[in-house]
Amino acid sequence: MTETDATRKPLTMPEIFIPYLEKYRIYKAFKDMVEDLVLTLPKDHLKQIKIFLGRHLHSTKDIDRIMILVSPELKIDIKSLVKELIKDLGYIVITRRCVLDRYQKREDYVPECISPVIMSEVTKALANKEPVAQAGWLMFDHPCTLREARCLQQDGVLPTVTLALTPTPPQAPRAENPLTAKRDFFQQDFEGLKYAYKATLKEVHIEPEDDTLKISLKCCNAIRACASGLQGPFQGYHVVGAPGVYRVLLLGPPGCGRSTQGSQLAKHFGITHVNFNDLYNEALQRNDEVGEKLRNFGPSVLLKAEIIKRRIMKKDCIELGWVMSGYPTNGMDFENLDNMATPPNRVIFMDASWETCKKRLKERTVDWCTGEPAAPGSNPRVLSHPVKTESNIDMELDFYFSEALAELRAAAGITAVEVNANESFDYVQVKLQAAVIAAPAFDIESCAQLKNVRAD
Repeated sequence: MTETDATRKPLTMPEIFIPYLEKYRIYKAFKDMVEDLVLTLPKDHLKQIKIFLGRHLHSTKDIDRIMILVSPELKIDIKSLVKELIKDLGYIVITRRCVLDRYQKREDYVPECISPVIMSEVTKALANKEPVAQAGWLMFDHPCTLREARCLQQDGVLPTVTLALTPTPPQAPRAENPLTAKRDFFQQDFEGLKYAYKATLKEVHIEPEDDTLKISLKCCNAIRACASGLQGPFQGYHVVGAPGVYRVLLLGPPGCGRSTQGSQLAKHFGITHVNFNDLYNEALQRNDEVGEKLRNFGPSVLLKAEIIKRRIMKKDCIELGWVMSGYPTNGMDFENLDNMATPPNRVIFMDASWETCKKRLKERTVDWCTGEPAAPGSNPRVLSHPVKTESNIDMELDFYFSEALAELRAAAGITAVEVNANESFDYVQVKLQAAVIAAPAFDIESCAQLKNVRAD
């Protein structure tokens, strides 16, 4: 093995290796292992790598680490609730009292002077100790302040799910009270901790008549939903049976909302949005071989495939994944995309009627001065799109429904998913997110129902 010189050109991943690494999730496993080493900072790195690989072999998803935050407005028995949860889930409980008992035994303990940094070190030692690290943990009444939460995050004590138990919000908004009630040492800063753990936060609404068993059931359902990637932005990866890196292909007629929905999907999952129209306009202006051919001869099947290949083989698309819109437009395009080193592993058809697409396309307006899309009536410069005349719209829709749709369905195969795109934007977005994180329904090779996969 040769030495790596930081001053030389960075190492690149050969294309022939990528399908194998993606198939067995080796690339993601190495990334997770490096992340584990950086967060844990063990004294014996080889031992930590062995522990990580042992966990990786016996589990296809992250070990659950649950943190419970209880609103001060609720009067519930948190200890009874935790007992019910660990009966079903089997986690090991970490409380503030457990942390303090070990903190007070340290040589650097100073009575009546609690250091958030040392509290975080003790908590980290508890969380990384076997069998806690193997079984997962459930933490409540700790941390209590935003400062303590930041110290835990810096030491790598990170929950996979943060449950915020709150009363069901009223229909009318409450009056904002800028003052916070006084708290003692064991009471949590609820709003501050919600802000600190917003990346993994899942709110659980509690009714006044709910008993401990019902609250426990709601918490279990919330944990399962979060394990399926439904808790919020950038949390869609903990799914058994789903790919380690999402490569999503959105197909549908013009006007179904592929580009807008694709942009929102990319934000939600933290992946790259690949819009073919933007790539084509960029390639057309470039002073290279592809740009010269586009200007002289126009777009061809091979040139369009080269534009897409050049983009999805970049580092951000390989590491983060991508969602593509605007391409392919026919069966030949789909075949070229499928033969690339990183083909799509999620194909979603956005089904919208002719009338819906035509109405949406006719409502699209632009600012004639800047050329940017603008809302109708927002200013005097807003006019209808000059290209989207009624005859052009009918011709585009006729081509898709009469020719392209049949070719794309045949090329996509039985693993493609259909989503009704006639509904509202939010409704379609939720359905698309669910389709992305769902496990595949069929095995392409044997054409049989897949087993041992799950998607809640």
